[in-house]
This record gives sequence, C-alpha cells and structure tokens, in this order.
Amino acid sequence: MALLDQRAEKTFPALAMAIGKGDKLIWQAAAGYADAKNHLRATPETLFGIGSITKVFVAVIILQLVEEGSLTLDAFLADWLAEESLAGVANAETVTVRQLLAHYSGIPSWENQQAWIYAARGREVKPDKIWLPEENLDFIRGKSPLCQPGEAFHYSNSNFTLLGLLIEKVTSHAFEEALRQRIIGPLRLKNTFLETSFSSGRKNLAKRFHRLDAHFIKNAGISAYFKAEPGDLLDVSAVNLSVEWAAGGIVSTAQDVMTFILALKNGKLLNPESMAAMQRWLPADSGEMGLSLFRINTDGGPATGHGGNVLGASACVWWYEKANCAVALLTNVGSMHAAPEADCASALFKNSAAGSLARQIAAHY
Repeated sequence: MALLDQRAEKTFPALAMAIGKGDKLIWQAAAGYADAKNHLRATPETLFGIGSITKVFVAVIILQLVEEGSLTLDAFLADWLAEESLAGVANAETVTVRQLLAHYSGIPSWENQQAWIYAARGREVKPDKIWLPEENLDFIRGKSPLCQPGEAFHYSNSNFTLLGLLIEKVTSHAFEEALRQRIIGPLRLKNTFLETSFSSGRKNLAKRFHRLDAHFIKNAGISAYFKAEPGDLLDVSAVNLSVEWAAGGIVSTAQDVMTFILALKNGKLLNPESMAAMQRWLPADSGEMGLSLFRINTDGGPATGHGGNVLGASACVWWYEKANCAVALLTNVGSMHAAPEADCASALFKNSAAGSLARQIAAHY
C-alpha cells in the first residue's frame, strides 16, 4: 500500500491495483483522490478508463464467434462489412480477421492522424460530442497502407474499430450489448461498461487528467474545455470515451480487470484451441504479439497482457507465467501525445516495484 500512497502523492491523483493468483483475487487497494476538490478518496470501486485493454475484450468475443462457427480467423473482412464502410480504407479488401487482431493489417491508425488528434484529444475537442465508430475511419480514408497485410507489425486502433463493426455484423447486436452478453454478464463484472452517451455520468468515475508538457501542447493543443492543474496536469474530465469505442472505450475497476484476465488465463472464456491461437507469438514493438495479447520479458520472467492509454486515463494488466500471478494497475492520468517518458500506468509498472510487489504477495498465498 505504501507504493500506491507514494505514487498517488507524487505522480498520480488516483490509482488502483489488484493482484491475483491462480483463479482468485488475493489483494487490492486504491490510493489518492478520485475527486480531490470534493474530498472523495479513491476506493476499489472507483472507475477508470482502461484504454486499449478493451482490445483484449474484443479479441475474446471474436474468438468466441470462431468457436461457435459464426466466423473464421482467416475470413476476409470485406466478406462481412459493406463496401461503404470500407471505402478508402487501405488493405480493407484483402485483410483477414487474424491480421486485424494481431496488428499485422498494415492499415493506418486513426490515432496517428494529426486532424484526429486535434479533434479527439486536443485543441478542437468538444466534450458534448458523441462519436460514432465510423467517424474515426474517415480520418484514414485515402491514406496509403503501412505495408501489405501480414507483412509487418504496426499497432493500429483502426483494426479494432473494424473488428467492433464486424462483431455487430456477425451478432446482430450493438458492440456494447455483445460485451454485456458474452463477458460482463457471465463474469458478473459489476463495474465495467463501455462509455457511451448513456453511461458517462456515473458518480464513482474518477476525475480525468492528462500529462501537460511541451510535447502535448505541440502535438495536440489544449481545448478551451481543459484546465491546467498543478503538477503539470491538465484536467480533461469534461471528455467522454465514445471516440475510443472498441479500441479503448471501456471503463472499469482494478478488481473487474483482474477478474477478466484471470478468467481468460484460466480458460473460462475460451477453449484451449482459441487460447493457443491467441498466444501464437509474432514479432512486435518491445516484445511479441499474439491475437491482442502482448508478451514481454520482465525481471520476473515472461509476462502476458496489455496496456492502455487514452485521454484522462492509463492502465495495464499482466500475468506472470512462472509465478502464476497477475497484476492490474489503473490510473486517472493519460500520457498519449506527451513526451515518451511521461508517467503513465505502464511506465509505473515497468519502472517501479509494482510487479515485484505482486509476486511477493502472491508467494504468501
């Protein structure tokens, strides 16, 4: 707990951590303030954006559909989605579901487009705007491919906008409903939801902040709806995560994220064949990539999981293969478009004793 208190005091307004071993949550804690001005301390029930950990939820749903025979990993996206949805999207006619999940599509990411950054995270942000999924794709229509499908790893949020649309097409349900039916409901995740116009006003949602430095000012600019705060932070609580959708729009707690990752690790969501496919590793930036899972080397041995970083939040969840334990770390500070060394949840995991603490606690259970 001292680690969390120290980091909450110096670096993050609020953060939460959960540790699991085997198939059980064994420890959790929260530190700092979910809303300092109203003296509301963070608790294990405090909600944070989890960013791209959302992608692992998407991958689970896709693989469940494969198990049910509704889809195949090597199906072409163009066989499912309408031409108008894919118009102008590089590689959309030839990319497969597997390549989208593994970030081997070669499709440019809307997150890397300057116009999108201004509109969604920077100077042109309009907090009352509720983004529709295909609006993000408009920012990459007509852009050149990064490579041919299957040729190389290029992390792309566009892949998961397309996979979200695919889930809706195959299931005949909204992506949010597919999440509820297939993961949130069965696992009884009481504090997990996709943030939309109908769900963004929950009382236990932590206030949102972002790293404010010269890089962010240059790369994104500052919306009139943002407010500078002490500690080189920008209060971005006015925003919602509808723009992230299937690429990063889930809000959750450390406990719920741990429940999800343990269920995945222990085969409660997917069969062994799907798990093997998910962990068929390919070269990726800073490690290896499966189907929406990263594998990295740490001082505690190989770890499997994912990080997330959006406007106003960052998070990560990893399980250690040798120690059979997992750690989830959620914060209410994002660092996208700020300096590469700016503090976020993944940096805290890599550069602090968080992983060691998790393994030490797990060793006593």
